[in-house]
Amino acid sequence: MSKYIKMGAGILLVVVLAFFYAHIDKNTYLYDRKADTSTFLNTGILLEGETISQTFLSKEELLSGVNIKCGITGDVRNVTLKYSFIETNTGKELASGAKAADEIENNKFNVLTVDTFQAEIGKAYTLKLEEVGSDEANGVSFYIVPEKKDFVENVLVKEAQTQGVLAVRSISHQFDAETFFVLLGFVIFIIIFMRLLYRLFK
Repeated sequence: MSKYIKMGAGILLVVVLAFFYAHIDKNTYLYDRKADTSTFLNTGILLEGETISQTFLSKEELLSGVNIKCGITGDVRNVTLKYSFIETNTGKELASGAKAADEIENNKFNVLTVDTFQAEIGKAYTLKLEEVGSDEANGVSFYIVPEKKDFVENVLVKEAQTQGVLAVRSISHQFDAETFFVLLGFVIFIIIFMRLLYRLFK
C-alpha cells in the first residue's frame, strides 16, 4: 500500500510543479518580427511633458506589462521612465509603473511590468510612455518599426501620428496549457526511459 501512496504523492508533486512552471510570460508581438532592424527609426528622447502612445487590440485576457526596445542617451541617473495602460475608449488608467532609466539596457528589449489586470480580447488598450528628469541630452528613446500588425494603430510620438509601431511586445503572465502538457510528457518519457534502462541492466 505504501508503494502506491508514494507513487501517488510523486505524481501529484510532478503535476503541481508542472502547473506552476507553466505560468509563463506570453509575448504578443505588436510589430512585424521579421522586419529588418536597419529600418527601425529612433523616436529621440522624450522631454518632460511629452508622451508616446501606442494603441492595440488585446490578444489576451490578461495584461502584465510590455517588452520594449529602448535606447539610452547621456547621463540618465536622474531620469525615470513612467508607463501606463489605458482603456482607449474611456481614457481610464488600468495599471501603471515606473523604472529608473539607469536600470534600462541600451539598445535592448527591456521588460516593464505592471500588476496583472483583466483585459478583453479584441478590446483597444493604449500604452503610454513619459519621462521625468530628462532633457535634450539625457534620457530614454524608443524604436519605431515601419511594418505593423493589423490589430495595431500607428504610434503617436509627442502627439503626432507616426507611420509604424513601437518595437514592443505585450506581456501576459498566465497559465499556458501547451507548456504544461509538454513538460508532463517530457517527465513521463524520462520515467519510462529510466525504468526500461533499469530492467535492461537489472
